[in-house]
Amino acid sequence: MDISSAVRVITSLVVVFLLLLIFLYYLRKVRVNGFSKNTGKIKIVEKTYLDSNKHLVLIQVRELESLIAVTGDKIEHLWTEHIDKSPRIDDRHS
Repeated sequence: MDISSAVRVITSLVVVFLLLLIFLYYLRKVRVNGFSKNTGKIKIVEKTYLDSNKHLVLIQVRELESLIAVTGDKIEHLWTEHIDKSPRIDDRHS
């Protein structure tokens, strides 16, 4: 391989690398702006990890609270109840 071919290969790699960096920067910018808007309709109250790919998520939507189990790519609804406006038993102070 002569010098001009090596320069072309290195230049091509640099251009591809720069395009990749620009794409990743753009993707990060769009993802942060697009998904970080909190409208307040769905609130994650608590998340507990049971295993490396198993966790429980307690969510609140309007006046409903739901417990959801997430295992890998499977999501299972465990229960939903209406939220009472009075404080919870565990939130009360003696």
